[in-house]
Amino acid sequence: MVWCLSTFENLVERKGNLFILSIFAAIGIMLLPVILPNLFHGFHIAHISLHIAGLALAIFLTVSTLYAYVKIRTKRLATAALAFSMFICAEVVSIIDVTWPFTFYLDALSLREINHLLLIGMLGIFSLGVFRRD
Repeated sequence: MVWCLSTFENLVERKGNLFILSIFAAIGIMLLPVILPNLFHGFHIAHISLHIAGLALAIFLTVSTLYAYVKIRTKRLATAALAFSMFICAEVVSIIDVTWPFTFYLDALSLREINHLLLIGMLGIFSLGVFRRD
């Protein structure tokens, strides 16, 4: 148990390793349902790859800020972690919309509108954290 915890801390402390792990995690999660079925669809795979790169970046930022929050415990880091986790949700919604267009709707809202709402919410929460006076 202690070995596993120290390995996690070493991984998170070295940001380069954490970034590479988040890239492999995003690609690994999206490989079967998203990447392989669209691999030979020309420019469409490039569009999907952009969103997978955004997902990897969102995972990296969320894990980094959560680790910093656990160490420092400030409200600014908590709001930044919440904002970056909303970025993960926005990228997942965007990947679903790009991969399976016109398939999923929530009543009158399309996935593109939900993605935009999540991004605006992310920017709002992030700006609250940045301009907050602790």
